[in-house]
Amino acid sequence: MARRNGRRKSAPRKRRSATINVLNLAEAYVVGSAITQGMFGTTLANFATQGWLTDKTSGSAMGAGNSWTLSASELIKSAFGDDSHMSSQWQGKGGVPAAIRKNLADNGGKAVMTVLLAPFAFRTLKRVARKPINMSNKLLKDVTGNAVKI
Repeated sequence: MARRNGRRKSAPRKRRSATINVLNLAEAYVVGSAITQGMFGTTLANFATQGWLTDKTSGSAMGAGNSWTLSASELIKSAFGDDSHMSSQWQGKGGVPAAIRKNLADNGGKAVMTVLLAPFAFRTLKRVARKPINMSNKLLKDVTGNAVKI
C-alpha cells in the first residue's frame, strides 16, 4: 500500500466570473417592483431610494409622497417608533398596517399576476430571441470580457 504523509491535495477551486445577466436583472426588477407595488403602492426603485437618496414624489407618480404609499425609509422610521413623518389623522386610520391592507386590496391582484406571469414571459422571450441574444453576447464578450450578458 502506498505511503501517505498526511497531506491531501484539495480539489482545485473553480473561478467564476462575476457576470451580470441583463435579462435576469430585468426580470428580478419587474417581479420586485410588482411586490412593492402590491404591498406599498410604489415601484421598487422609489421604495428603496425615496426618503434617503431622493426626495419623495407624489403618489400619482408612483412615489412615496402620500399617505397610502410607503418607502423603506418610512417603514424603518415607523419600526423605531418615529411617526413624525405621518399625520395624526392618517395614524388614526390605522397607520402602516392599514396602508398595506389598502394597497393589497387595490393592487394585490395585479401584483400576483405579474409575479406569476413575468418569469414565464421572460423564459419565452429568451427562447424566441435565443439567436440574437447569443450573437449579442459574442459581441459583448469582446467589449466587456464576459462581465455583461444579455
